[in-house]
Amino acid sequence: MIFTTIIVPKYRFRLNTAVFQAIVVCAVAFFGVNSYGVEAKSNVGASWNPAQSDQWVATDDLGRALPTYEDVGATKPDKFIACFYFLWLGRHGEAGPYNISEIIKEHPEARDDPNAPYWGKMYEPHHWGESIFGYYVGQDEAVLRKHAQMLGDAGVDVICFDVTNQLTYPESYRPLFKVFSEMQKAGNKVPKVAFLCPFWDPNKVVRELWHEVYSQNFYPDVWFMWKGKPLILADPDFVRATGALNCNGCTPVKLEGKAVLTQKFSINEPFEKISLNSPTWTENNCAVNFRLLNESGKTLELHKNVGVKDNDVYSFNFKAPYPAGIYTVELSKAKGESVGWWAHSLSGDNYTDAAGKANPIKGVTWLEATNNGEPVNQVFLIGVGDYDEETRDILDFFTFRPSQPDYFSGPTKPNQWSWLEAYPQHEYYNDKGELEEMGVGVAQNAVDGKLGVLSNPRSYGRSYHNGAEPAPEDCDFTGKNFQEQWERALKVDPEIVFITGWNEWIAGRFDINAPFHGATPVSFVDQFNEEFSRDCEPMKGGHGDAYYYQMISNIRRFKGVSRPNPAKTRPIDVDGVFSDWSKVAPNFYDTISDPVHRDCRGWGKDQKYVNNTGRNDFIEARVSFDNNHLFFYAKTQNSIQGDPSSENWLSLLLDVDENSKTGINGNDYIVRSSKDGKGLELVATRNFEGKNEIDSSVKALPVEYKIAGSEIELKIPRSILPADSKKPTFRFKWADGINVLGDWSEFTTNGDAAPNDRYYYRYVAP
Repeated sequence: MIFTTIIVPKYRFRLNTAVFQAIVVCAVAFFGVNSYGVEAKSNVGASWNPAQSDQWVATDDLGRALPTYEDVGATKPDKFIACFYFLWLGRHGEAGPYNISEIIKEHPEARDDPNAPYWGKMYEPHHWGESIFGYYVGQDEAVLRKHAQMLGDAGVDVICFDVTNQLTYPESYRPLFKVFSEMQKAGNKVPKVAFLCPFWDPNKVVRELWHEVYSQNFYPDVWFMWKGKPLILADPDFVRATGALNCNGCTPVKLEGKAVLTQKFSINEPFEKISLNSPTWTENNCAVNFRLLNESGKTLELHKNVGVKDNDVYSFNFKAPYPAGIYTVELSKAKGESVGWWAHSLSGDNYTDAAGKANPIKGVTWLEATNNGEPVNQVFLIGVGDYDEETRDILDFFTFRPSQPDYFSGPTKPNQWSWLEAYPQHEYYNDKGELEEMGVGVAQNAVDGKLGVLSNPRSYGRSYHNGAEPAPEDCDFTGKNFQEQWERALKVDPEIVFITGWNEWIAGRFDINAPFHGATPVSFVDQFNEEFSRDCEPMKGGHGDAYYYQMISNIRRFKGVSRPNPAKTRPIDVDGVFSDWSKVAPNFYDTISDPVHRDCRGWGKDQKYVNNTGRNDFIEARVSFDNNHLFFYAKTQNSIQGDPSSENWLSLLLDVDENSKTGINGNDYIVRSSKDGKGLELVATRNFEGKNEIDSSVKALPVEYKIAGSEIELKIPRSILPADSKKPTFRFKWADGINVLGDWSEFTTNGDAAPNDRYYYRYVAP
């Protein structure tokens, strides 16, 4: 029976792990933590805001409209989206920031000149571009709040933190856990979290996360559950404490014909795993037979036809630990002409002493090695996994999904997941034979069919498609690479799609001697410039938010869209008494607690970001009409602040022809503060000679409105609708603290908008 140790002041007791997991799951519903600690806090009675962001409409700057319920059909509850997320901003030096895209644009010759003065030092992080939020760092809670909102609105279910470089970044994940938990408790749908651990040896990272997060019950309400347990992207075969397989100085011993190689050893502790490493001399489709025998020669484990790849570690995990004693591992060839076992050659007469020095593993004594029954002066390379209760607790607590690091090989065993692949991506199945996962990526650091550097012009950039990267003059930012991968995933239709990625932004600088395929004089591996980068987070300038909305569009195609609620209307008296709105439908909801309040250092020594435009927090809106008027209602989290004379006060934006190319940012009319600052007025807008402006040829009309506490209602003439509009159908949004005459980024970086960012509500009359 497996137990979990719980430590509380003055007491120490142990629970069955299944019981502990049940307690954790129940606690998620009722408790939280604060101040990055583990102190429980009641969540009973927390509000829930059913904002149906999948029904919001938007058209990006490329004219691409998000699909609706009519386009993609109803929500599919068995589909999930994961997204790669990065914690390292501000954690690996803060010189600069050095913007690679800007450096190359201003100094094209620097691309091939590692000594150009515009670059930072070797290995220092460089930004491929600038986020819409600037050069931020990982603990900027205002940015984290926007990430929670934007990814939640997009339909992302889990963000997977990159901890593949053996660092867990607690300085970044602690504030993120806190912010995401706060957003969730306020009533918002936000992504859950998981960790993507090192591909080859995750043991150190998994144990750190166990000690710092999971065994401490640290914000369990934000953990992503997969198949009934918290998800961790790590290989369980390597979580067990296993002696390292050090091939340095080894000799490959080939398994000839029916020959059998054996290694005999004694161990003074229970063990539950054996790991080996076989050369195949690059031959594919090789396999071995593995046998474990006890001291009397009884077979304890027999695994036939085990596939092996050249020099890849492979493991045998036992259902229960074997006790201390004397054992023999036996290996023979099952398939392939060239397959063997790595061994250390020994010198000296004392086999045990020499073997112990060549392959030291605590508690293990090497007794004898044979080749087809004949003793040899070698010790075959074996890793032995010790048994311990903590390891068992870890293995029992998580759902493990190891990631395949390679972009071309595909799965090598069940339960693997892809994080990024070249097109056409492989299908990944679980141990039940069910299609489970597939990856899609914006770009890939692959060169000539091999893992490489994104600074190489032959790598797979944002415009890569049909097997080729276009010439620079033919590249665009319509997301051809991303879309090609999405079409493949949508056709295969797995249970979960893994997107790479969101907010990577930086890469270290190397030179042509870097140990990566396709290295260039100035080398950057995972990011390079606007074309050769793989973030969906909106950037400042350049392609803007195009990839964010492309991601949302495909998520909707994959997951479906919730059915819009039917509209109900009734006449409204604009009198500051809001009871007549109670039977009006639908309710249009917005994110709670999302107005921008920012005060945090940025990247570098002197960078700081301050933004206090957040004021009124919209949470709900409604629309009604009669023969002559359109009526609008909005509610804020707290009493409405400010007055019409204050800067960028409440505004109502109306896209009455549902054409994003007319008016200011598609808004044909705006209700805003009047020129005298004493009330609201309705103004028409136009796009004249490429400039967005108020249409001075149309007379501004005063707007009747009433405010009481946290609610506002107003009415405007129905005549603003197109002449052929028998039933009012239009798009609208509320804004506060935002320059509504500015570009789209204003709605993401400032104040509060309902709905968020570029989105609009769509009203369809009954």
